Amino acid sequence: MHALVIVIALGLPVLIVALVVLLVARRGGPPHDLDATVVAARRHETRISAVAATTSIVMVLALWVAAATWGEPGVLLGVAPFTAALTFSLARALGEARWPRPTGEVRSAPLVRRSLRDQGGWRLTLFASTVAGFFVVLVVFGLTAADDGRSVERVLDAGRETHSAGPYPGWAVGVPVLLVLALAVGATLVALRAVTRRPPIGLLPPEQDDAIRRTSAARELAGAQLWVGLGAAAYLAFAAGALLRVGWLGGGVLCLLLAVVAFVGSVMIAATALPSRRAGAADAVPRTATPGPVA
Repeated sequence: MHALVIVIALGLPVLIVALVVLLVARRGGPPHDLDATVVAARRHETRISAVAATTSIVMVLALWVAAATWGEPGVLLGVAPFTAALTFSLARALGEARWPRPTGEVRSAPLVRRSLRDQGGWRLTLFASTVAGFFVVLVVFGLTAADDGRSVERVLDAGRETHSAGPYPGWAVGVPVLLVLALAVGATLVALRAVTRRPPIGLLPPEQDDAIRRTSAARELAGAQLWVGLGAAAYLAFAAGALLRVGWLGGGVLCLLLAVVAFVGSVMIAATALPSRRAGAADAVPRTATPGPVA
């Protein structure tokens, strides 16, 4: 049984990556008119997003199955949402690598200097703030946990009585989560950089290309924000329950409120990235060079 669980937990991601490559691979030649190009580009972007979301969900389910019979109690469950964020970003990065390339011997295209901040906008700032805030929360939980790293204690009557409760997200789970979270953040930046460096789509005017590019960036950050936010909400909820059971009312209520904010906020932010961006002034990225020939 343990061997089967290991195969599921470790071998399934390999199959997922192979599935991503197959689903987002470009078939046939590029369209030769503007309307068909826009439709094909938006369809490709939607396909990348759907496959990335599916792979991340499958990863969570695989870790839940593995957690039932293998690994330290709670560790696989604890890292599951952040592993999903990592899988989501890696899948999107692979999808970006399979984006249809410009064709033809020579064509004219504006040279644009794009940055992660340009493409990410407020979503990138919010994601960075969420990660930083959750990092602080994990450190606080680790420092306030009991010696076993899985519970919280409260000493009463001058040391004559001790109340403890768990599960509490101390260092036993916090350290693996911090490691996976760091990998997820790195993968998110890699995927976002792939969006910024993506070649212009042939036949599209700059405004249309920018709109599709910003759709990609918004969905990448929304997916990462959703999984990290859900993970943070779960940690805060577990901590709130343990704190309330030992009588730390203030800390428990604060953690519970933060959990609700993280959960509701992340879901709402992810939902706003579902519609495709439309071309407009807000989508245009300032040009830093004049149009020139591009091979």
